Amino acid sequence: MAKLNQIRAIGSMSKLPPGFVFEPTDEEILFEYLRRKIFALPLPASIIPELINLSNLDPWDLLGDGEQGRYFFSNLAGANNAVIRATSCGYWKAQGVPKQISPSSSDAHNRMIVGMKKTLVYHRGRPPHGSRTSWVIHEYRLVPSPSAARGPQLNSWVSELGRWVMCRVFVKTTSSSSRSDSTSMDVLSSSSSSSGSCLTEDSSSGDEEQTSEWFCS
Repeated sequence: MAKLNQIRAIGSMSKLPPGFVFEPTDEEILFEYLRRKIFALPLPASIIPELINLSNLDPWDLLGDGEQGRYFFSNLAGANNAVIRATSCGYWKAQGVPKQISPSSSDAHNRMIVGMKKTLVYHRGRPPHGSRTSWVIHEYRLVPSPSAARGPQLNSWVSELGRWVMCRVFVKTTSSSSRSDSTSMDVLSSSSSSSGSCLTEDSSSGDEEQTSEWFCS
């Protein structure tokens, strides 16, 4: 029931008028949306749903629409903060080192880090034999300034920064991953029309994921 309520919440959000495209920069995501969400400030547009428990949802439940994808807020206070982001039919796995984000006006010789962007890739099945797909999440978080004054107010602020992230889920479309893209979209179509159960197949055959490092949130 909780999973169904989250999916309904996604579908009930306001949508952009025809002809408009939502393509914020990394800096805009951090300051115009995530910062405002954390401090309960008005958002530029009410088009981003809030998901409390991302680990309950497979990518096709997030209603991504191809390369552009879908954005959402997520609270990491619960299971989403775990190293393994398990879902009903698979898991999300962190890839590479999180990217540091600096303001566009930042001095190259005195670069200030204001946020981080982590990349997670969806795998069907269970580790360590999951099948990698082309579904990707970019997870954005704010980081406190090292020069900020210390005290109870800062501690509360840092706690809020650690709880909330803004994510973009999408299907990565490149010429080298056309086969995976087709598989991912087939899974999306089949799962959306089913009762929500996972498709059954031998995930140990075909491409097995290469060993890579897990990153904690």
